[in-house]
Amino acid sequence: MSKIRVPIIFVLIALNCIFCKERIVTIGGCVTEIVYALDKGNSVVAVDQSSTIPKKVKVLPQVGYIRSISSEGILSMFPTKILTTTDIGPVKVIEQINESGVDFKIFDSPKSFEDILTLISDIAIHLDVKENGDSLNAELSILNDKLINLKANNKSKPKIVFFMNPSASSYTAAGAGTKANYLIEYIGGENIFSNDFNKYSKVSKEDIIKYNPDIILVGYFDKSTSKKMNSLFESNEYFESLTAVKNKNIFGIDIGSTLNFGPSFVHSSSDLINKIYFEK
Repeated sequence: MSKIRVPIIFVLIALNCIFCKERIVTIGGCVTEIVYALDKGNSVVAVDQSSTIPKKVKVLPQVGYIRSISSEGILSMFPTKILTTTDIGPVKVIEQINESGVDFKIFDSPKSFEDILTLISDIAIHLDVKENGDSLNAELSILNDKLINLKANNKSKPKIVFFMNPSASSYTAAGAGTKANYLIEYIGGENIFSNDFNKYSKVSKEDIIKYNPDIILVGYFDKSTSKKMNSLFESNEYFESLTAVKNKNIFGIDIGSTLNFGPSFVHSSSDLINKIYFEK
């Protein structure tokens, strides 16, 4: 009878699961944020590059980017649990992790406020902290109700555009089916490009002028670039006729905290609504 050879890393992982404390690898910014919000952050040993909240995760080892992850980087952390969303890829990596025998859970990627609540509940149950999940969801639901009331008091439905990392030679706008489109609708606005294309697409200066947005949202990954990106519209003679420019309704958006669709989405949206409607 031939002997079955088991890769040594799988043996080490199995031993780790038996003898060591919980070691969680979180892949996906929303998952990482939620795990910490549920007071399970002390068990997190590694994250992916999209995980930026809370700030303390920046000192943890990174195992790659969620959409192009590698099994070696993840399994080398000897996790007892791997938590991620359906954004993970490629497929071969998913198969390899499944074969490792580690507790590997893939949750539905959130696309709405309701989905965020569902993800919180599902992760809380999986980590055996259901009460923490219920408490967090109650807090977010109260804030969501306040936002609904704020939007109801605002009679207008502003025309809004969201640009992803714009430059002087490239303006990439969010269309239908994007998280940015949901953000625009969530804060009570109308995406000027929602009927023109899905996902993200480059648009011309002429297109921007034609639709004349009331509000311009400028998405950035690095806060230090925010002012420079805003100046593409504020200091550009070509855009001086835009309503958003005239009324100084240009707002920088931290993509990591606003569009990761974790608990911070609701808080960031609340801050944005206050800036747009009440702080001017």
